[in-house]
Amino acid sequence: MEQLVDDLGIGDLAQLAHHAALTWEEAAKGAATVLGFAGADLEEPLCELGARSLVDDIAERPPQQWGRLHTQAVRAALYLCLADLADALIDASESTPTPLRWRNGAQQGQESAEACISGVKRHILVDRAEALPPPEMPIWSHPEVAPVQFTWRWQLRPGTPERITHNCGTFSTPFAARHAAECAVTAMAAGRCDL
Repeated sequence: MEQLVDDLGIGDLAQLAHHAALTWEEAAKGAATVLGFAGADLEEPLCELGARSLVDDIAERPPQQWGRLHTQAVRAALYLCLADLADALIDASESTPTPLRWRNGAQQGQESAEACISGVKRHILVDRAEALPPPEMPIWSHPEVAPVQFTWRWQLRPGTPERITHNCGTFSTPFAARHAAECAVTAMAAGRCDL
């Protein structure tokens, strides 16, 4: 997961942070890591002030104006947010997921890919599942604006005329939904799981 986050350019990194509805607390932990503070240090006034200052700067600047510390702090925060998800997905697939070639779907916000599983061609679609209020205010939201956090799902569709579609979970970002689909496809192709 860290390698996937590291490979993102500044625009995709900012988009992932927005889709993940990164909160001030999550961003502060990433900032503290980059600034060299340990977890307990964040309670110290000077450490908290340093982390708050960096997070405020990230929230106020457009991504094109982020410096090295800004991008490192966002990456570190995303590592922490996605770590549990990554562990669960790797446990499920028991191997490195096979990357799929994703392309824009028929509707805005959708992405699709194809995979051959046990000799059968399957279509995979990632799209929005529902909109939920986030548990905490994302750092880019103004307090007077009620933020909306979209959740995402991936679907496995048959490559044949049959119309059976399997909806698979909800995820906080399309990035996570794509990664989950890749892990599941890898496990299914190896015969380790089925829907």
